[in-house]
Amino acid sequence: MTEAKVRTGRPPVLSCEERTCLILRAAEAVFARHGYSGATMERIASEAGMSKRTLYQHFGDKLTVLAALLRAYDADPVMTCLTDPDPEGTPHQILHRSLTEIARHVLGPGQIALTRLAIAEATSTPEVARLFYENAMDGISAAFARRLARMADRGQIRTADPERLGEILIGATLNRQVLHRLTHADTPPPEAAGLAARVDAVLALTGPALGLGGPG
Repeated sequence: MTEAKVRTGRPPVLSCEERTCLILRAAEAVFARHGYSGATMERIASEAGMSKRTLYQHFGDKLTVLAALLRAYDADPVMTCLTDPDPEGTPHQILHRSLTEIARHVLGPGQIALTRLAIAEATSTPEVARLFYENAMDGISAAFARRLARMADRGQIRTADPERLGEILIGATLNRQVLHRLTHADTPPPEAAGLAARVDAVLALTGPALGLGGPG
């Protein structure tokens, strides 16, 4: 058996995109661990395994790192789901999938950590809370409202106010689960079956008013 050669020398060169992803993953961990006030560029660089000089070549300060981290959620499966112009399935299946993805995202560990950070910094660093709300919450709500508007235009649901309907459906789906996750750090994210059951209940209650057919 031939002994494997140990590679020496410089580590592999990362592309700009790969390095940015590495920085954002590190920043998410640092912000979750230390909060915004306790996070520093030095800590982010250390977590990412790079020098501060390299970090500053990509981001000027920790606020721009946070803004990039929040914008990165646009690539999350929830936004991919909500912005699909021609989703497959019945209207019931489309709404069920949309609400399930929203709940999975909002109640996930990364988003809960960022929500805690935004709340903690709302008084001392209001721009952090503003960035969070505009990028993390408004984007999802607006995308869901646009989906509902398209469905109404196609005669798939009945609504005169897609934005208000979206708020009601999201609120009913999340209910007190968000507060529970925020105040119970040891609570794991809800399982897929639990989320699906919650969405089933919401659509069973609202479906008749929306003119929504069954899941099949």
